[in-house]
Amino acid sequence: MQRHLWAAAACASVVVLTACGNGDDQTESGETGLRVVTSIDVYADLVQGIAGDTVEVEPLVASTAVDPHSYEATAQDRLKVENADVIIANGGGYDAFITLLASSADKEDQVYQLIDGENHHSHEFDGTWENEHIWYDLDRMSEFVMDFAEHLGETAPENAQHYADNAAALAEEIDELARRNRALEAEGMGYVATEAVSGFLLDDAGLENQTPLEFLNAVEHGDDVAPRLYSDALDLAEEVDLLSYNSQTETQQSARIREAAEQSGAVVVEFTETIPDDAEGFLDWMSANIDTVEDALGEVP
Repeated sequence: MQRHLWAAAACASVVVLTACGNGDDQTESGETGLRVVTSIDVYADLVQGIAGDTVEVEPLVASTAVDPHSYEATAQDRLKVENADVIIANGGGYDAFITLLASSADKEDQVYQLIDGENHHSHEFDGTWENEHIWYDLDRMSEFVMDFAEHLGETAPENAQHYADNAAALAEEIDELARRNRALEAEGMGYVATEAVSGFLLDDAGLENQTPLEFLNAVEHGDDVAPRLYSDALDLAEEVDLLSYNSQTETQQSARIREAAEQSGAVVVEFTETIPDDAEGFLDWMSANIDTVEDALGEVP
């Protein structure tokens, strides 16, 4: 796994990590003075569950009112990255703003990046496409917390066991969410998505993604979807059982697709890019997402 500099925040703008509901401290540990910056609050919250009160963590994007895909870094963000000891980036082109800040601060070696490389999608769609919203992949997040705990333990060896214990407890909670999601057994049901954010979660629950990948590719690039693809998505929305809707990246086109789905009687399920205000953290948020999917499946005719 490639490690690169990244910036984000946890439960507030600057947070002294206190295991924000993600797992109790398992061993005694001491403050390190380390500053961790993440691109989005998802990773800040998970780091908080690993590190407890031993480091400070801050995300750059921590609001569902902001679209991380189009986020433009500020001078304050630049300063946060310059002062960071560890930077966490999702990668895959999702949060290039953080790696650009790290590069300009000559801190590439301090970036921990989950997806190697910055250009995982070709702008000219070639039939391949990768969903960069990997925090909806619960197995991947379980692996992340264990791997990052090891990385953080190398940075602060005096707390390595503390991080390992907290990560193991957190990973088990994430694994339990993954098991509960798979138990939904939604095979035979299909969905269309206005944006790819929920794909890993829905696919793992057994639903079939019927959204054209070329459509999702265009949306991820922030492009206006070509008329043919838009028309195809509208047609599918009128026939599908369930529509996955990302209100955080809403456009006129996505709103029209939602309207078509609702008019046809499809069940609409909303997902967000980042942790909503009414969730206590990543675990609570993902648990609520699974509950929402389960309820929606019960409403499908």
